Amino acid sequence: MGRLDDKIAIVVGGGRNIGRATSKLFATEGAKIAIFDLDEERAAAVTEEVVEQGGECMYVIGEVQKVDDVKNMVTKVVDHYGKVDILVNCAAISDRSPMLELDNDEYHRVIDVTMNGTYYTCKYVSEQMVKQGKGGSIVNFSSGSAFQGNTRRVAYDMAKGAIVVLTMDMAAQLAQYGIRTNAIAPGQTGSQVGGKIAFEDRHSNNLVGGRAGYPEEQASVALFLASDDSRHLYGQTLQNDGGSSIV
Repeated sequence: MGRLDDKIAIVVGGGRNIGRATSKLFATEGAKIAIFDLDEERAAAVTEEVVEQGGECMYVIGEVQKVDDVKNMVTKVVDHYGKVDILVNCAAISDRSPMLELDNDEYHRVIDVTMNGTYYTCKYVSEQMVKQGKGGSIVNFSSGSAFQGNTRRVAYDMAKGAIVVLTMDMAAQLAQYGIRTNAIAPGQTGSQVGGKIAFEDRHSNNLVGGRAGYPEEQASVALFLASDDSRHLYGQTLQNDGGSSIV
């Protein structure tokens, strides 16, 4: 028996890093997976990995910041599997400039994908869960960047901070429908958002655990939040950050 037997899980940004690890882990726990990703090559590769390990997986290509793409994704998943039980939001992009140097177009692009994209997937998947009347679990990915100032970026940090508040608001508003919403705030995990820095090159002196995290270590927390193991947890953001938030 798996902890997610007979559950349908949408993993947004499931084509790489934490999303990939989450898709594979959830499948081993009995969930049927639907990946929503911008990159078809990556999504197809993870789908194949899930199937090879004995799971069931489909993918839908689209952009999280486009409402029509998100609605289309929900429709395709429900047409294929019949329902949605779990949503995990991993998609994000980041800026690389301090505020005084950040181009306005880049600012809006980061906010649109990282914050608005999370909101849209939450909104339209929640609508489907309410319609089904069986509850569900939503796991958003914030970031340790939501809790610490940074000299090198601003839009990504703002977006990830907003996800913390969105998670609390959703928990308060959707609990009446049996939908639980929580979040994870990783520290450095796997390769950098956007893939600029490889995992093996990520080092920081403020990691109590002594290293950056593996994507699988975030996926295991997502599994806890998505499953009945956390059935009394609402609106929380768990800082799974290798201890960087305590030093």
